[in-house]
Amino acid sequence: MREKFGLKELENEILLDRFRTMSQPALVSKTNGLSGKLYIASEMEQMDKIGYDCVAACVNDMAALGAEPLFFYANISCVRPKADKIRIIEEGISEGCRKAEIQFAGSEIVELPDKYAFDQYELAGFIVGIVDRKKKIGNARLADGDVIIGLPSDGLHNNGYVLAKKQLFLSKGTMEVYYDMLGSTLGEQLLRPTKMYRACIDHLLAGDIEIKSCVQVAHGGLDRAMHLLLREKNGAVVKRKMDNMPPLYQMLHNDGNIDIQQMRQTFNMGIGMLMIVSEESADKAAEYLEETGESPIFLGLVETDRDLIRYLD
Repeated sequence: MREKFGLKELENEILLDRFRTMSQPALVSKTNGLSGKLYIASEMEQMDKIGYDCVAACVNDMAALGAEPLFFYANISCVRPKADKIRIIEEGISEGCRKAEIQFAGSEIVELPDKYAFDQYELAGFIVGIVDRKKKIGNARLADGDVIIGLPSDGLHNNGYVLAKKQLFLSKGTMEVYYDMLGSTLGEQLLRPTKMYRACIDHLLAGDIEIKSCVQVAHGGLDRAMHLLLREKNGAVVKRKMDNMPPLYQMLHNDGNIDIQQMRQTFNMGIGMLMIVSEESADKAAEYLEETGESPIFLGLVETDRDLIRYLD
């Protein structure tokens, strides 16, 4: 297939010599798909960042583990692949891999005429990383009063596009409308590339800040991510008011008539990454994050005596 489309061959050899200093090196992997966002990109005829989005989602999962990503594979499925579309997707993947400083090791191009509509594409990414098990994020025990910090997202990332499409009656025409409150067209907001958090997480770890738990806000919205962050057995008090949300979320809430509970279950609510640090290290962690250009948000506190997440609106 690659020869047929005149696509360049990809390298998939990784040297592991530099990881010999790890006490317990372990390989970790993650997979992410982008079906909802792909629909928007296809409608807007702007596929150039979709590959980047897929890489970013996978890299963020590695960052949440404290792992160093090594290489990325992609699976591109469609009715009948077109060379120009495949090339655009792969260029986006290559851009994402360069940004993350990892290797684009290959892509599988699959024809599935009985599954997809004409000119519909599906993209899934698979990433492999390496981590020292003794230093893996998530090993530390959570304590009452630990601080939950959120890092702002660049838009929806890969959350909630199906609901947004339904409630805002999205089409190419409606997404090309300019909104003063957004400072852009709706389509431009929805297609903002997924933010990568690897650099800021690495900076925290290099500064000996213990990240007790960390999770990317994806595949189910802020509420699900909070439960994963708290390991399903702890609670928290969280303050994230609707009037503090970026304009896109206010539009989804008001114009889309989506209540706040469903918003939390579906969208990232303007937060792309969550982490927990001790109360004593919270201010220092915020300083380190700001040094990397981040704007950390103190979202709430851990409550270990209950498994309920209380949102203060």
